[in-house]
Amino acid sequence: MALSLLFLLCSCEVKLEDNMRIVVKGQVQDQYQAAIPEAKITVQIRRGNYSGAQSSYVLGEGYSTADGQFSVISFYDGDEDFAIEVSAGDDYSSYVYKQNTVNFIPSDYTFNLETVALKAMADFNFEVLRTSGEGNTLTYSLTYTEGFCLEFYEGEQPNPYNNSCYPQRMVSQQLNDNGPDIEKTYRVPIGEPVVFTYSINDEPEITEIITVNAASYDFSFSY
Repeated sequence: MALSLLFLLCSCEVKLEDNMRIVVKGQVQDQYQAAIPEAKITVQIRRGNYSGAQSSYVLGEGYSTADGQFSVISFYDGDEDFAIEVSAGDDYSSYVYKQNTVNFIPSDYTFNLETVALKAMADFNFEVLRTSGEGNTLTYSLTYTEGFCLEFYEGEQPNPYNNSCYPQRMVSQQLNDNGPDIEKTYRVPIGEPVVFTYSINDEPEITEIITVNAASYDFSFSY
């Protein structure tokens, strides 16, 4: 029934392979090798290469069982942006397998993702307050890991040159009399370091490495 509904939704714009179904199987774990139940597995085409892509077409979907195992039957289509996405809500990172399937059919019509490791995510609550009075400045940067992993494949083999798996992101800003304080929250994987580099009043830079080890981690700095 679910596959029939998906076909009706997609058939007006997407030409599916006639009488062809594929199986997507594997297991979902966290970074501590604990099974993740109820993770959502979505087979898509026309998916972008970034987190939270919205313009894709869904060909099939299913969920992992209590032991993290999944086996999803889906329609199939030859597409330059064929993708399989594994997600488990906001508490975890997400994973995307991508493949150009225009001239590719997997062995036994099966995509075996084996073990997909998602990382538990945390709120990194970042606060900077100026306590030294007017005229003092702080220039800083934060480097952290994004909770998203995109892996490309060519045929049966991975293509690491195009991957974007847990990329590093950097934000920077100067605080001064026009805006002396800042308070923001970033989503980062638990256990990953956040690098805080700062300079007060153009003095030599100082770097602190912060290990986020709780689901809600508070970091406060004053200058």
